[in-house]
Amino acid sequence: MKIAVNNGILVDPKNKIFEKMNLLIENGKIKELSNQKLSGDQELDCQGLYISPGFIDMHMHEDPMKNGKIKINIFEKMLKMGVTTAIGGNCGIGPNNIKEYLDTVEKGNPVNFGLFLPHSILREYIGAVDRYENLESRDIEKMYQYGKNLIRENDLFGISFGIEYIPGIDFNELVTLAGLGKNRIVSAHLRNDGADVFGALEEFLEVGNYVKTHLQISHIGSMAGYGQMAEFLSVVEEKRKAGIDISCDCYPYAAFSTHIGSAVFDNNYIQKHKVEYDCLEIMEGKYKGQRCTEELFNILREKFPDTLVTGHMMLEEDIETALKNPNTIIVSDGILGEDGSGHPRAAGTFPRFISKYVRDKKIMSLYEGIKKITSLPAEILKLNKGSLGIGDDADITIFSLEEIEDKATFSENALSPVGIKYVLINGETALKDGEIINSKLGKTVKYPKI
Repeated sequence: MKIAVNNGILVDPKNKIFEKMNLLIENGKIKELSNQKLSGDQELDCQGLYISPGFIDMHMHEDPMKNGKIKINIFEKMLKMGVTTAIGGNCGIGPNNIKEYLDTVEKGNPVNFGLFLPHSILREYIGAVDRYENLESRDIEKMYQYGKNLIRENDLFGISFGIEYIPGIDFNELVTLAGLGKNRIVSAHLRNDGADVFGALEEFLEVGNYVKTHLQISHIGSMAGYGQMAEFLSVVEEKRKAGIDISCDCYPYAAFSTHIGSAVFDNNYIQKHKVEYDCLEIMEGKYKGQRCTEELFNILREKFPDTLVTGHMMLEEDIETALKNPNTIIVSDGILGEDGSGHPRAAGTFPRFISKYVRDKKIMSLYEGIKKITSLPAEILKLNKGSLGIGDDADITIFSLEEIEDKATFSENALSPVGIKYVLINGETALKDGEIINSKLGKTVKYPKI
């Protein structure tokens, strides 16, 4: 089947195209680009619309698998945001049944999907349940061998760490297991945030002196968005100039989200950050929508530790500084509770980035903004996506710049965005006018064979 996409403005930073141009899709690939009108079995008239490579979210948290099935929720939200490829297993957290999970995706998923190796499943493999435990070298070696097989057998994109979530990770464990990401990607949620972020940054960057790899610093807004961002990015840039391959990612919200029972809130977190308990909003469960008190905080920590909360603490100016940085990729860090509740970033990130920061605030051009959500992540992931050249995968997002806007809020996190007119995945239409018409077009994506 041939699909002709006519009359739109093509934005393809990888191929340096930003002009009115038509394209033809055949057998899941871009077949032709032309200034002349093209014809096919189906025609999409994109007058007044922008045609972009499908958005790539390289940091999100996948739905769980239960009874052999993936509970579809966040993947559908990805598709409605214009995302065509998502990468999970981030922050060291992810499925321990990796092959089964990816095999299930391959049968049909709302978006293309791939995985990092989550560090936490390696600790689970050896029975290390105490997150503050330092491991012996022999146990680290067992984890390494197990992880090596998982990465090779499943062509994973590398390894991810949630150092703040498992404070017992020492440098021996970190650098040894980072070797699993050699010539791939090593991603990390740093050990500390706020005033303590610089030591945590140096710890992770030191990995680059031992392992030849791409280092990816996760969600820097929630790490250095409390007044440290400019200095933080300056240190990163110095390391880049010194030859370390490194980039960062960030979501376009001045509020983070995580489980209240995580190690993030250990060791007097509230007092250390000089905030009040009511900066934490409860996102699910019996107390959903309420702000924490000290009593409620302690109750949830003890009895309902998996409850998602949002921390309204970060500085908007720091978020903008992060988003503007040329080496920052835009991601959602989307995560949802079992009932679908959670931070609105899971449903609104990419339309919000384009509408609020590109169109309205004009902190960068549309061309630069599209680059951050297409070709930049595709380059890191080494995928044949994120661009619309001849022979490229036909993953395409078509939107109205005037209309695009996120609608999800902290109180109504499931609201779908507007302004996304079409999403094509692997050359077929998955979404039209904001409505999903085919939720089975996504396939597994894997790191190229080395």
